[in-house]
Amino acid sequence: MAGGTQIRTRPDAVLTELLREVDTLRPYVRYQLRGWPNEVDPVLQIARETVWHRSSTFDPQRGSPHAFVFGITRHVVLREIERKRVPMDEMPDDVESGSDIDPLEVMIRRFDAHRWMVLVADFVGPSDWHVMSDLSLADGDAERVAGAHQLSKRSVRTIHDRVCQTARTVLAALAAADAGLPLTGSVIVSCVPETGGFREVAAMIGDDAETIAARLHVHPGSARARIATAKRLLMIARTVLEQEVAA
Repeated sequence: MAGGTQIRTRPDAVLTELLREVDTLRPYVRYQLRGWPNEVDPVLQIARETVWHRSSTFDPQRGSPHAFVFGITRHVVLREIERKRVPMDEMPDDVESGSDIDPLEVMIRRFDAHRWMVLVADFVGPSDWHVMSDLSLADGDAERVAGAHQLSKRSVRTIHDRVCQTARTVLAALAAADAGLPLTGSVIVSCVPETGGFREVAAMIGDDAETIAARLHVHPGSARARIATAKRLLMIARTVLEQEVAA
């Protein structure tokens, strides 16, 4: 390497898996660049090269290979779209020519929605995600979903709340990353949802349960449960922000 600089990469098996994930994203890259079909392969190649260069930063404890590669590919695509911010020759079918909707915004929203769902599914795990998906398809009929999964209605509500908390945190973290906010404690805390008082607890995470319980006027047991949830959401926010910064 020039100047004696060496690029550290992962072992062959891990690197191969990461590069394989890039190939699975072809349909999404093609959809985002539907106005520029000849750019799909070059963009995928840039994504492969970026994954190769940054493979040493992949940590399986912080996310799946898909999440890592998707974060990198997303930024490559967004940079390419930004570079081509000239009037488009072709627009999405569902955007009428006389519409005031910016087709670039439509494309980015669709890509980000998929990115968001992939991250949420990774964080909550396949079991909770399956229950939440069935709950959505059942129009919120918790009793029906509980029976199908052999769970109590209370357990279904708990899963629902856990997935919603995760989804709000991931969405806020992605928004913070896209806004270019720094990776600081206050930014991470701001990604934790206010609903349920978890952001307030997150801001006091260094205090003991008794102190937090006294401030919130709740039982110490309830405070400990909120602390556990707040810690989980802080971890999720930090992980998303770190992945986005690395990408």
